[in-house]
Amino acid sequence: MSGHRSPGLSALVRLRDEETWVKLALESITWFDEIVIVLNCCTDRTPEIVEDFRAQFPSKVIVADYPYTIHPMGPGHDDCPTDNPHSSAALYNFTQDLSTKTHVCKIDGDMVCMDWLGGRVRQLMEDGHHRIKMFGTDIVGDDLTHIGNHPLCPTNGVYQVNGTRYEQGQMTQSLRGAAQPTTEIHDCFLHFKWARNPFEAATVQWPENWQEIPHFQRIAERRIPVEPYTGEYPASVRALM
Repeated sequence: MSGHRSPGLSALVRLRDEETWVKLALESITWFDEIVIVLNCCTDRTPEIVEDFRAQFPSKVIVADYPYTIHPMGPGHDDCPTDNPHSSAALYNFTQDLSTKTHVCKIDGDMVCMDWLGGRVRQLMEDGHHRIKMFGTDIVGDDLTHIGNHPLCPTNGVYQVNGTRYEQGQMTQSLRGAAQPTTEIHDCFLHFKWARNPFEAATVQWPENWQEIPHFQRIAERRIPVEPYTGEYPASVRALM
């Protein structure tokens, strides 16, 4: 939404074949004032799960379809221009433009936020922080008890929408025009990209021949358990263990 924005916080959620974790991910962000969900060429049960969630929160959930397949991440990502509807930046900008609040935060369908995160974000925003960078932890394996060799998962976090746009970068999209972070929140969500079933659901935005590309070979190694996870779990995740 390019015009007037009302005070508040919107979640930007782009989804493609996220049925393994999306229910818990969405349930962990009900503290947002608005939740914008964009479905992108899903072939699994993600749309059904999203509809069930929207039925619970009809006044705050916006759902839209983005029908274009997205140019793969990784080397050559910027071969697809930002203004091409097949670019990941175009998908991100489409999602941001559907939001109506002054501040937004990108949330993935395999991110489950800690139970305390909403209160912490609200307090920081009340204290005048317009840009809050967030860090989570990659959880790997079927038993959800280990981390991989690169467990730190950073996100753009909360930022104020004021001329901010996403653009194509060399490997992935980048955020342009946002203020520098004024604070950080660590260990605030668990990222289950490498605990999705089937594993192919974690690679849907990679090239079809990703196994032959060193960049993606290195990333895929993150799913290998390295050491036990000793941090906290959201209550919804503990119930699964």
